[in-house]
Amino acid sequence: MKQSTVYTLTANCQDCYRCVRVCPVNAIRVSGGQAQVQDELCIKCGTCVRECPQHAKTIISSLDDAKQIISSGVITVASVAPSFVAVFGKELASRFPSALRRLGFHHVCETAEGAKYVTDKSFMPETAGSICTACPAVVNYVEQYKPELIPELIPVVSPMIAHGRLLKEYYPGCAVVFIGPCAAKKQEARRPEYQGIIDAVLTFTELQEWFDEEDIHLENCIESGFENKKDLGDARLFPIQGGMLKTGNIAGDIADTDVLHVSGIDDVMTLFDTDKNRWNYRYVELLFCKGGCIDGPAVCDGKNMLVRRKDIIDYAEKMNALPKTDDPTEVDYDAKFDKDEQARPEVSEAQINIVLERTGKSDPVWELNCGACGYKTCRENAEAVVRGMAEPEMCVSYMRRLAQQRTDRIIETTPNGIVILDQELRILEMNPAFQKMFLCNNGILGRHISYLVNAEGYEKLMTENIDKYESIQSKYGIRYHEILYPLREEEQYIGIYSDISKVKFDNKQLDVVTAQTLKHAREFLNHQITFAQEMAHFLGKSTAKSEELARSIINLYESPQDADEKKGVK
Repeated sequence: MKQSTVYTLTANCQDCYRCVRVCPVNAIRVSGGQAQVQDELCIKCGTCVRECPQHAKTIISSLDDAKQIISSGVITVASVAPSFVAVFGKELASRFPSALRRLGFHHVCETAEGAKYVTDKSFMPETAGSICTACPAVVNYVEQYKPELIPELIPVVSPMIAHGRLLKEYYPGCAVVFIGPCAAKKQEARRPEYQGIIDAVLTFTELQEWFDEEDIHLENCIESGFENKKDLGDARLFPIQGGMLKTGNIAGDIADTDVLHVSGIDDVMTLFDTDKNRWNYRYVELLFCKGGCIDGPAVCDGKNMLVRRKDIIDYAEKMNALPKTDDPTEVDYDAKFDKDEQARPEVSEAQINIVLERTGKSDPVWELNCGACGYKTCRENAEAVVRGMAEPEMCVSYMRRLAQQRTDRIIETTPNGIVILDQELRILEMNPAFQKMFLCNNGILGRHISYLVNAEGYEKLMTENIDKYESIQSKYGIRYHEILYPLREEEQYIGIYSDISKVKFDNKQLDVVTAQTLKHAREFLNHQITFAQEMAHFLGKSTAKSEELARSIINLYESPQDADEKKGVK
C-alpha cells in the first residue's frame, strides 16, 4: 500500500486543530481527537507540516531510498533545487557540492538547469495556457479542485522533471536524486507518466539529517562547483516570487494587468476564486508557499524570508558573472494534465441543520464563526461533521456548554447538600439535597444562612485568612458534616453538607469530632475562669454563654432519636 506523502505522527497530535485551519482544501479528518491527512484529498502543499506547532505532521522520508541507491554502486546524480542557497547560506554555497560528493553522489548539478529550459518553452508564443506549472501543488489543486482551469495550465513539465530527463541523457543508466524544500515533489515523482525520471526525492530536512549522521559540516568542506552543462541565466531566481517571469524576461510589475505573479495560499486561492469569465491573463506565475520555494515546508533554517531572498539574489548575480556553457542537448518538455476531481458526498441543508441544532446553534445568532475548530464558519464545520471529516466536539462553545450542563447535572443529583451564599452570607442557590436535608425550599432564597444552620464557619472564612473550614454540627435532630470554602473573586461562599446522623464513626471521623469537642471544652473552661473572676458583672451574660457552650457539646453527641424524644415531651 502506498504511504501518504504527508501524514500524522499521532503521538504528537494535541487537539489544536491548527492544521484544519490552514489546510487550503480541508483535507484533514479529525477522529477521536486525532487530525489525519486524507491523502486522496491532499494536494501535498505541506502547509500543515510548516504550521503544526507540535511537529505532528511530517513528510514521508526517502532518506533510506537515497542511501540504498548510492550503496548499490549505480552512478548517482544530485539535482539540487536553487532554493538550497536560502537554506544553507550564500557564504557556504560553494562548499555545498563537495558535501554531497562526500555522501557518495557522483555528479552534483543544479535543477535551475531544467528551470531555464522550462521557462523558454513555457513562454513561447505558440505554447497554450497561462498558468505556469513549475509548482506541483498548484497543478494538484487545479486537477483536483478547479478542473475547469486545466486548459489554462501551460503544458510544460516542472524544472525537476525537465532536469531529470536531461541528466538521464547526460549520464545514461544513472539514478537521479532531487533535493529541495517541497513535499509535492515527492508525489510528482510518483506520477505514472514520470516513472523512471526521478529515482528519489529528498527534502532539505532529510539532507541535513544525513549530514548530521555522517558528521559533515559545510564549513569543513572544500570549495567546488556544480557540473552544469547549460547557461542558467536568471533561473537561479526561480525559488522567489516572480523568479520564473524574471528568467523569461517577462515584465511583471504593478502596472501590468495581463501578467501576474502570486504566492501564498490566501492570494492563490483568491485568484482561483476569480470568475473564469474574467480570466484574461497572459501569464500567471503561482507558488503555493508565501514568498516562493524559499518558505517551503522542508526549509530547515531559522532565517527570515528577507534574508533568504537576498541570499538567492546575491548568489544568482555572483554566478551569472562566471563563464557560460551551452550544451545543445534537448529533451521532451511537454506535459499533460488530467481532471482528478475528488467527489465529496453531497450534504443537504437538513443534515447541516441537524448538526447545528446538536451543537446549540439552531438559531443563527449562536453561530459564532470563531474559527477555533479550524473552519471559518460554524456551517462549514457542520458540513464537515456530516462528511465525517470533523467532530462536534471540535466546537469550543459546544464543549463549554456540555461541561456546564454536566456540572449542573452533578450538582442537581449529588446526595450532598450544596448551598451558595453571597458576600453577606445570604442564600443565592441550593440544590435539592440541601433542601431535603434542612426541610426548606426556594422560598428562603435571600435569607441569611444562620436561618438554617450554624454560620460560625462562614464567619471564620469572612474574617480569617483561611481557604477551608470543616466541622461536624447538629441541628434539627440532624448531625451533619460541613465543608465550607470561599470563592474570593466571585465574592461567594460554598457549603457542602453530608448527613451523618446514621454514620458509625471510624477513627478518622472521631478525630474531627474530638478536635471540635476539645475546642468547645477549652472555650467553656476559659469562660468559667473569667466567670469566677468577674461573676458579679457578667452573671447574666456568663450564664447564657455557658448554657450555649454546654448545649453545643451535648448536641454533638445527641442522637436523632434523643432529639425526637425531646420534641415529644410536653
